Amino acid sequence: ITPEEIAELVGLYPVWAVGVVYAVGDLVNYNGTLYEAIQEHTSQADWTPDIVPALFKSKAPAGVIPEFVQPIGAQDAYNIGDKVLFEGQVYESLIDANVWSPTAYPAGWKLV
Repeated sequence: ITPEEIAELVGLYPVWAVGVVYAVGDLVNYNGTLYEAIQEHTSQADWTPDIVPALFKSKAPAGVIPEFVQPIGAQDAYNIGDKVLFEGQVYESLIDANVWSPTAYPAGWKLV
């Protein structure tokens, strides 16, 4: 899938807005990136999806392997089978609750 196709897919989702009640699982478009709500909340101007990982996680469209994002806890940790792009290569998590990068804990990842 091309970057242009990804942008088209993300554009199909509602744009994140202030003052909206988001339920767990809601998907939103924020600055061209798809995010999933992982905690119910009412949005605030200073709680944007890109800076509050306790409320949102980046969600790649189906078939797209997302860039590795450093998890901050169990709510956004990687699980067995999750794939990420890290330093230009694809890695698959070998453990649940994986909060380490492939370089920080190589035993938790397999180069695909």
